[in-house]
Formats: sequence, structure tokens, C-alpha cells
Amino acid sequence: MMKYKYNGTDERVFPSIGKTVKPGDEFDAPEGFVAVDVISASAKPSVTEPTKPTEPTTTMSAASDKKLGA
Repeated sequence: MMKYKYNGTDERVFPSIGKTVKPGDEFDAPEGFVAVDVISASAKPSVTEPTKPTEPTTTMSAASDKKLGA
């Protein structure tokens, strides 16, 4: 059995598993249970590391004025 959480707004009956749940209730159901407004409460949410912003790259180019520094 796995834990699931009901995120709906009204009380709901799941006859296939014999449960009546209210908004926010967590309940046990067989693995693979799927229903509208139901999420797995057993799995931990995945956390992704924020990506570092990349530094803008600048390219140096030679001066177009050939007399520069002469």
C-alpha cells in the first residue's frame, strides 16, 4: 500500500478502495492508484538545484583604426 493525498474541494467517495475522503486527507491505497485531485504522498517531492546564471561573454577585437598608438 502507498499513501495518497486528496487535494479536491469536496468530500469524495472511492468505492474501488472503500474510502471516503475530505479535502487534505491522506489515505492508503494500492500502488498505482489514480484519481482526479489525488497525488502520491509517499514519494518525496523532487528538489532541483537552481542553475547559476551564466556570465555574459565579451570578445575583444582589434581596433579598426590602424593609426591607434602610432
